[in-house]
Amino acid sequence: MIDNPFILVIDDEPAILETLKDSLEDENFRVETLSDGTKALDVIGKIVPDIVLLDIFMPNCNGIELLTKIKTEYPQQKVIMISGFGSISIALDAVKKGALDFIEKPLNFDDVLAKLLFLKSENGHTQENILEEDYERYGIIGKSYLFKELMYQVSHLVKLKYPLLIYGPAGTGKSLLARYIHSKNHNTHNNFTTINCSVIEKNEHIDREIFRSPGTVYLKNIDQLSLALQKTVLGYLELSLEQNSTKTPRIIASSTRPLFDCLQDGSFNPMLFNKLNITPLEISSLNKRRYDIPLLVDYYLKKANSLYEKNVAFSNTSLRLLRNHTWKRNITELQELLELLVAQTTPDQTIIDHQTLLDSLDEKEITFIEEQSFLRFKSLEEASETFERNFLLYLLKKNRYDIHQISDRLNMKLPQLRNKMLALNIECKN
Repeated sequence: MIDNPFILVIDDEPAILETLKDSLEDENFRVETLSDGTKALDVIGKIVPDIVLLDIFMPNCNGIELLTKIKTEYPQQKVIMISGFGSISIALDAVKKGALDFIEKPLNFDDVLAKLLFLKSENGHTQENILEEDYERYGIIGKSYLFKELMYQVSHLVKLKYPLLIYGPAGTGKSLLARYIHSKNHNTHNNFTTINCSVIEKNEHIDREIFRSPGTVYLKNIDQLSLALQKTVLGYLELSLEQNSTKTPRIIASSTRPLFDCLQDGSFNPMLFNKLNITPLEISSLNKRRYDIPLLVDYYLKKANSLYEKNVAFSNTSLRLLRNHTWKRNITELQELLELLVAQTTPDQTIIDHQTLLDSLDEKEITFIEEQSFLRFKSLEEASETFERNFLLYLLKKNRYDIHQISDRLNMKLPQLRNKMLALNIECKN
């Protein structure tokens, strides 16, 4: 993959487009030109430029209005305005609306270059930068500001022996990031062991030998581990840190909830929290990284096409719909949808248009409702009764059948709670 910064120039004057393209390419920039501003949003969504040079005045497009649209759909997109003679006040207004800077016509290439040199320090020409092909091999994709900030933090933490804590909603790629961090250590030939804390029962045992072997132990969803097993893990972790040896594993934990909140409600061990919270990282939800969605679509679409031996693509309007959709399960949901769409295409279908995608998203919502078994209820009364019973059973188990705590939690008088449990045929073990 080429690391040179990618620039999109939007101007209606062919001479300016040609001059900028030739001059910037001589300086090792990648350049795409566009003479029609009305196509800008589609092009930006497709090529994801590092910066856009945008002319303020074009016959068929108002540059200031286009800037507003760009910053609305791509909040992290960097834009520099090109202003004609006498339009400095307008260019300053553009800066107030989100443009980084402005360049005056007639263009002085030295001035243009000076305003673009910062891109090279951000895009791979310093030792601190992570090469994209390095983490793309692990399915970690992105160019947005939030993504780059995360990977910059990771680059400084990968070699540390201390435990690492990764926060983020379900489906954002915490497990992928954990494997990537494991790969950057010298002991990559050793095991990467995943312990999924969300499926471990209270009476299950965690093998102590795992914490005595070199490699990486990944404690997935550690916020769902019981207090008893948290104490066990704490003991193993303390022993591992005391030995401070290459023969003990690197500990990486992940959580969908802030452990500080779990600490406050008493569901997490304070000492274990202090051991894990040395170097916390946070992965943002996909809805906060919309600038990365076209890149993720391209990556997972190639995988799906390869899997099903097809050559399916998305129309520009479909890509925009994907970018603006609300992703409840983040990248996992996007990946599953793309694979399903490719698998369902007919041999003569090479483009997934807007309506096809819209229908699939609507069907997906219906499927989600069916999976929740809502359709099995014959009446609202039956559905309400089932929910109330399941909710009370959950609270009883969580609070160790202490109905006084549940009464306080629900702001419900004790006799009223007892009557409700009796009506729902719930027996209190106390």
